[in-house]
Amino acid sequence: MPIYRPVTAGAGRSVRLPVVRRSGSVRLPSAGGRHPREVLNRSPAPPSACRGLLHAAGIGFGALALAWMFPAVMGTGWIEVARTLAAVPALPLAGLVLLWAAGKAAHSVSLSAAMPGLDCRRALMLSLTGSAVANVLPLGGAAGIALNYRMSRGWGFSAPAIATYAVVVNLCDVMVKLFLPLALVPLVLGGHLPAPFSGSLILSSVIGLAVAGVAVAGFLAAGRPVRRLAGLASEQAMRSPWPCGWRAAQRLLTGAEQISSLALVTIVGAWTRLALGLSGYTGLLFLLLAACLGTVGAQVPLALVLAAFCVERLLTLVGITPAGFGVVELGLAGVLMLAPAAAGADVASGILLYRLLSVGLGIPVGGVLLARWLWCSRRGPRPTVAVPAIAFR
Repeated sequence: MPIYRPVTAGAGRSVRLPVVRRSGSVRLPSAGGRHPREVLNRSPAPPSACRGLLHAAGIGFGALALAWMFPAVMGTGWIEVARTLAAVPALPLAGLVLLWAAGKAAHSVSLSAAMPGLDCRRALMLSLTGSAVANVLPLGGAAGIALNYRMSRGWGFSAPAIATYAVVVNLCDVMVKLFLPLALVPLVLGGHLPAPFSGSLILSSVIGLAVAGVAVAGFLAAGRPVRRLAGLASEQAMRSPWPCGWRAAQRLLTGAEQISSLALVTIVGAWTRLALGLSGYTGLLFLLLAACLGTVGAQVPLALVLAAFCVERLLTLVGITPAGFGVVELGLAGVLMLAPAAAGADVASGILLYRLLSVGLGIPVGGVLLARWLWCSRRGPRPTVAVPAIAFR
């Protein structure tokens, strides 16, 4: 049973975090005989050459899909798409940029809730700089995590708090994307979507995704069963003539229980801000897609735009290419072209405009913020903040 102690997380706000003891039931698994504090303070390992080749192959596949398959699916050419994009007025384009900025601001609310003591300004910097690195470097996901780790440590956050932040942010992101297709159920039952989205297959797929989301949520709350399995594995390790496998299972289960306990405490303590931030960000991102299609004159019903948005959110989980480059565009094209009055050049322009804003715009903005952070860090140590820490005894 985890032992909790109250701590202060800025502005007098009190939260309860677990006290991790060596002799208690909640402890971090050792790695190579090192103390848990030493293991947590290690930076992520650099990517290997093999993974870099896989990343390069993913970029090549995405470029091929976008350059050749995308215009083929849309039934148009790049010249027509370029003309449509060039005709977008400056004032509506500025409004789209403001809508993107509002979505990022809403997202920073949920990000700050995932790590007590983190304000929205620094959460937004973590999001933009991490995304910029992840979208341009080989194996950028690992590089983005390493960058966020270094920035957070420079601000005074502990390694357990940063690890919990990464787990909570990614789990909440996955759960939102898995539950989002439930919004299509009334549209399917009411017959507001084209034939490919009607029938029991779509409903069963949506329900299956929701069940997967419930399973993810159940993982967080399954601390006691996982703890019991870890205890059984420890007992078997002492009895078995081949204890190595049981000890590895015990370390894995103990680590899973520790991660789920820390993440559950964070989510329960800040569920209001997490829910508001994630719902606001998702809603504004959907409005951005609809506004981009409307700006270029694509005649797509709003119900079909919502279906395409759900598909786009799910495709970002695939991870074949950076930020779903090439794969997401094809998925959006396949759904949006089901509209009876859709023109290929207009829909393609709307998709590219949405992707340029939702993904591409964050790269230069995050790059500027990263350059500013590097310049300030060279001038001297950055001021730290008072944040709660997990006590190792």
